[in-house]
Amino acid sequence: MLFTLVSAALLLPWCFGQTSTPDLNNVTTAFSSAHIVPDVVQSFNPMDGVNISFTDPVSAQTVDVVPGILLTMQQTSMPPDLTLVTTTSDSNSSAMFVVVIVDPDAPTPQNPNVSEFLHFLGGDFTAGSTSGLLSNNSPALAEFFPPTPPVGSDPHRYVLLVFDQPDSFDVNGPTLVNATTPRTNFSISDFAQAINLGDAIAGNFFLVGPMNASASATPSAPPSTPSIPLASSPTSGDTLASPTPTSSATSPNTSPSSKAMKARSAISPFTAAIVGVAALVFQL
Repeated sequence: MLFTLVSAALLLPWCFGQTSTPDLNNVTTAFSSAHIVPDVVQSFNPMDGVNISFTDPVSAQTVDVVPGILLTMQQTSMPPDLTLVTTTSDSNSSAMFVVVIVDPDAPTPQNPNVSEFLHFLGGDFTAGSTSGLLSNNSPALAEFFPPTPPVGSDPHRYVLLVFDQPDSFDVNGPTLVNATTPRTNFSISDFAQAINLGDAIAGNFFLVGPMNASASATPSAPPSTPSIPLASSPTSGDTLASPTPTSSATSPNTSPSSKAMKARSAISPFTAAIVGVAALVFQL
């Protein structure tokens, strides 16, 4: 599906303060307006909000995601920090969550023939009882792969979803996604059905366009304890690996990673419209 125009209407008010309740109608509307429903999920009725915060490794500036914000590859080159904002006061502090990030526009929005591209998948996340800080010390099924839309592509949508984690996830999850599984042609809907994740309880999304050829900044090294683990050897292109998924059940990387999440309390609204027509690009 051609996805070349993002209206400023998608950049709806979104507040992530610890004492604030997110307007879930706004993010639900944004998901529908950006065709995330039905391109990624058939329906989206969130119970909670999720804040995504990126730190630019060059400028050290923090960018808070509002639904539909347009970011650069540099701004999103490091794993984000996440905060779950619950809408009820009786949330279960011992509950665990599954977090996933997918790109439904790989390799280009005009020809997404290897979508979805899996950028992150991990379980055992818990939220701080008062702050909502998400943390996880277990290995991810698929570590964070930075957004890398190919040159000439229109901006891609990057969709983050949070699910309640079923008891069987740690046993069944690695049989479907592990270190040997291609990231291309992933389907979060099929995975959720196979693992009994149910519907997403929270979600957010952002856009990333190809890097400007004139840009010369070089990202710094990853922090020692990223929010979610960075893929060990990320390369350019959101079409990494074979487009044919594997069904083999091998064990994931067993090296635990600390993923401390930090809360953000304010955002700067981003209001812009993007228009572009991209050539079909299939390089990595």
